[in-house]
Amino acid sequence: MRLSQSYKSLKEHKIKTHPTVVGIGNFDGVHHGHQALINKVITLAHAENLIPSVLTFSPHPLRFFKGDQGPKQLYSAQDRSDLLMNLGIELILAQDFDLAFASLSPSGFVKEVLIDALQSKHVVVGYDFAFGARRAGTLTDLMNLAQEYGTKVHIIEAQQSTIHDEKRPYSSTWIRELVTAGKVNAAQQALGRPYHVRAKVVRGLQRGRKLGFPTANLALYSELCPQAGVYTAWLDWGQGPQMSVVSVGLNPTFTDIQQLEKQKWSVEVHVLEAQLSLNNQADHSLNMYDREVCLWFVNPLRKQKRFPDSQALIKQIQEDCQTTLNDLQTVQAPSWPQQVNVSLET
Repeated sequence: MRLSQSYKSLKEHKIKTHPTVVGIGNFDGVHHGHQALINKVITLAHAENLIPSVLTFSPHPLRFFKGDQGPKQLYSAQDRSDLLMNLGIELILAQDFDLAFASLSPSGFVKEVLIDALQSKHVVVGYDFAFGARRAGTLTDLMNLAQEYGTKVHIIEAQQSTIHDEKRPYSSTWIRELVTAGKVNAAQQALGRPYHVRAKVVRGLQRGRKLGFPTANLALYSELCPQAGVYTAWLDWGQGPQMSVVSVGLNPTFTDIQQLEKQKWSVEVHVLEAQLSLNNQADHSLNMYDREVCLWFVNPLRKQKRFPDSQALIKQIQEDCQTTLNDLQTVQAPSWPQQVNVSLET
């Protein structure tokens, strides 16, 4: 797979580039709506022996213009690239979105990016696509400009969801709302897979180990995380996905109520297999420090609450573990998006 971060660089290497079919979008989430667009790209590319490609942007244009007020990303650039590759995309132009690029006129965008750099024979976009400086270019403009170069434009209509009888188009904005609200099961339906985050295991206060339920404390790489609560999940630190219970938020049972608002939220994961290992006097969680892990959220279990004492908390954790076992033992474990060797052009 080839990855470029600049259309100008891609133009310099175009002698090595076969004509393409290009899908355009931010592709944050690579949800069912995005997948419909990508499937069209793949179908056209295979039919005419062209390279299935996408044009995406980094950072998100709204993050460029609004800074921290812009949308938080569901996935990292690496995750998006891996997910797109696994769908069959062979070339990704992850264009650095800067002032110069944002200032391209609609006609300049089509000629310099789509034609000169990507050599596109087909362009696939969503129903709400706009382009060029100040988003001045319309779908009609795109079709007219592309036609001048013999390139065809294909428009993908909104892909409607019926999740929980809520009929609305799939969108990254909606999935962000679902994840943030802790509705990870609904987010899974919209994504077509459990929502995942990547993280590094760091040292915590080790209270879980003292209770008999060792936890991995995670420092998230992701910008987005479900709201405070307890969830069923899968955790993989290189041994394959393991059934887990994850607690997002504070530690109310061990924290003075007056200090709750001063503490940072934490993400603590108890792996059911680690509990079995502990019973066998072999606590494998000790070997997880500093490892990169992938955590998939499956279902919300309950809200966080303050327990009167540690025994009450232990009883609840035992119930959480049993519920997780019941939920996941008949469910196929997820897998990390396959990472591939990438030829990087900057």
